[in-house]
Amino acid sequence: MTMVFEFRPSERIVIDTATLGDLFTRLGDRGAEDFVMETVEAISDTLAEVDGLLRKDRMDEIAPRAQRVSKLSAAIGLTSLARVSRDMGIAARRGDLVAYRAVWERLVRIGDRSLAQVWEVPGLSV
Repeated sequence: MTMVFEFRPSERIVIDTATLGDLFTRLGDRGAEDFVMETVEAISDTLAEVDGLLRKDRMDEIAPRAQRVSKLSAAIGLTSLARVSRDMGIAARRGDLVAYRAVWERLVRIGDRSLAQVWEVPGLSV
């Protein structure tokens, strides 16, 4: 008898609400919302670049972009996304395609959930 299991990986999402709170204090409601939106857009654009670089077999150019995603994520309190982005850069720097692809899939899952949760933080609206 063959048994088939379907695994649905699920990671805990960490959002640093103190970082978001600091943004609201320093920039005001509208300024913080604008900053978060601009940062999310920059993260998305950079990840699109990363995807394109992998498709062009230019893995050596991914690590600096992964570091950028990590810094941008940390700037808006997306701690989990920042950590996974750092891991993606490490895998890319090592040229480990298998690890890179696994981390990429994890990044997509965590990124989607992080972005969904950040908009649930009081004070932010879409």
